[in-house]
Amino acid sequence: MAERFLRHGAMCQDAGMNRNSEPSRTRAVRIRAYLGEPRDVRRTFRAPADADLGAFMKRAALAVLPKDEGWLLAVFSVERTSESEQVAPFLDRLARRHMRGKDFAAALVATFDGARAVLAISAKDKALIERLRTALAGNGR
Repeated sequence: MAERFLRHGAMCQDAGMNRNSEPSRTRAVRIRAYLGEPRDVRRTFRAPADADLGAFMKRAALAVLPKDEGWLLAVFSVERTSESEQVAPFLDRLARRHMRGKDFAAALVATFDGARAVLAISAKDKALIERLRTALAGNGR
């Protein structure tokens, strides 16, 4: 009887094992923290289907930052306008360039498909946040 099933592929149902089980690259995010040195959070986070992805990413970035009194906070959200744009690497370089000592903390959250990224920055120095804001706007080039 088993031979009969093996000869007729139509008798077997698709178990779905060939489907892509990787989470949707537009809803899955990764996080990098800049707390003295850059560190990747070793987990992938997936936004629920009904959640606002931008708000989810901002909350994730803010959750990584230390909550120090007297520090200033800025959140930058960037979305690419063409497939060739690299928003996460750009924000990563920006954070690394401005990372100075223990008076600076940042968190970068990016979607796996690279279409969106959020950079949250916390610093004691208001001038540092203004320099980052200027660099992001392209005025400091």
